[in-house]
Parts: sequence; structure tokens; C-alpha cells
Amino acid sequence: MTLRHGHARVWWAAMVVAGAGSVLVSCSGPPPDGPPVIVVGEDVCASCDMIISDERFACASVAETDRGPSPRLFDDLNCQITYERAHPDEHFLYRWVHDYSGGGWIPAEDAFYVRADALRTPMASGTAAFASREDARALVDSLGEGEIIRDDEREP
Repeated sequence: MTLRHGHARVWWAAMVVAGAGSVLVSCSGPPPDGPPVIVVGEDVCASCDMIISDERFACASVAETDRGPSPRLFDDLNCQITYERAHPDEHFLYRWVHDYSGGGWIPAEDAFYVRADALRTPMASGTAAFASREDARALVDSLGEGEIIRDDEREP
């Protein structure tokens, strides 16, 4: 294909704009105040170094750093609390938990948590998060034991 001089400039300009747009899209991650992206089976827990293998128990704390918000990913709700207590020098902007019912990310402070011995979790916390009290109650009823707590009542 032969382009005249003026058409070649337009073509090159279009390629530069398209390339720059691709770079911007690929470099942009989740919004800084939104939940991070977790790649199940690849990402590693910041607390215990285990691979995050079950999205139902995955959670994250977003720390303020010199380079902006930086997520700390966890495979179990227990690991999130343990990590935050072990790093009092870090300032956490946001805390996210996954809805055990499959509803995606929810702010940790809005969640209802079920703590039950019968609940098998990656690091044995026996704790799962829910967006609604009704869903939490349904799990307690199906397990035949457990308690519903709020974020400020969680213990490692």
C-alpha cells in the first residue's frame, strides 16, 4: 500500500494516538478508592504467603504509600487482621472483603461476618463475610452453628 505524503502523516498520527490510548488503558488499574483486582490461583497473601485460592474468603486492605494507594491482598479474613496489627506504621485507606454468597467486593465495615467452627476457610479462621444479615443468617442456619458479628468484633 502506497500512501501519499499527507496521508502518511495522518496514518502515523492515528497510530501514535491508538498506541498511547492502549498504554493508558493497560496501565490504568482499578480506581484508587475501589476494590483491587485479585487473580485467584496466582496472587499471594501478604500475610501468610499462600496463593489466594478461594475468592469467597479473599480480602484486601489498601494502604497509603509514597506512590499512591497500594493494595495488600489476603487469602483469609484472619490474615487481613493479623497483617494490619503487625504493620501499625501503615495507614489503611480502605478495607474490602468478598461476599461469601458470590456478590463480589463489599467494604469491610459494611459486612456481616459469620464465625463458625464448621466453616472451612484457607487459614482456619472459620469466618466468612456477607453483604446482608439475611445471607449470614442462612449460612448459620445451614451449618447448625455459628455467630453473626460485625467488622469491629473480628479477632484473629
